Amino acid sequence: MSLTILTTHDLVCGYQINHPLTSPLNIVVNKNDIVAILGVNGRGKTTLLHTLMGINQPLSGKFDCRYPCCFVPQNFTCNIDYALWEIVVMGSVKQWGLFGQPDKKTTELVRDNLTQLGLEKYYYSPFSQLSGGQKQLALIARALLTKCKILLLDEPTNALDLYNQKKVLNILASLVKQQDLTIIFTTHDPAHAMNIANKVLLLDNKQYQYGSTHALLTENNLSQLYHITMKKIVLTKAQTIIPIYDQGQ
Repeated sequence: MSLTILTTHDLVCGYQINHPLTSPLNIVVNKNDIVAILGVNGRGKTTLLHTLMGINQPLSGKFDCRYPCCFVPQNFTCNIDYALWEIVVMGSVKQWGLFGQPDKKTTELVRDNLTQLGLEKYYYSPFSQLSGGQKQLALIARALLTKCKILLLDEPTNALDLYNQKKVLNILASLVKQQDLTIIFTTHDPAHAMNIANKVLLLDNKQYQYGSTHALLTENNLSQLYHITMKKIVLTKAQTIIPIYDQGQ
């Protein structure tokens, strides 16, 4: 039997009680699940992640979480141009304190995580000089250093080229097995959910659907969700789903 690690109980997210962004959510996330959250802009995808992190308070309802979560944002900027390893080691700051120094074991773990993500040769490189894909992987490496069991990622492939989108998605899928993680991420691309997620949460206006990726990522469901015709394409060894744009309309 799968171990349940996150459960929501009529959880409503938003900023104004009379204008909630989600309907009451009742979802169950099990250990090693990869859950993709889809929906148009303004439907509360990021707000839901912030609520699960404790950044936002629920408008109503509650959630139970067995482990602490770690949040990986879309973008990260800072006024000081830190080296890559310094950005990553910040993930362990709770262990050695604000004015403390990371020990040898911590710095070795930083190098191990960067090696696992293919960034070891950029160890001393300024963070600002990394590519978009490298920066996203660096933020994932920083999150892993917190030793959390649940990763929450807000559009982890946003603004990345196709190659780096594939690289980040493949690494996320591999981390579930290698690091014994559970992942919840938002995305605007149903193909990304189809590629790595075993469950999806579709956030529509005043309603939601939650369940297996195979059952819910249908042409009909996604066409209703995005208000555009969606077409599923089945290939020899894979399948994907794409929007059909009506030229001139």
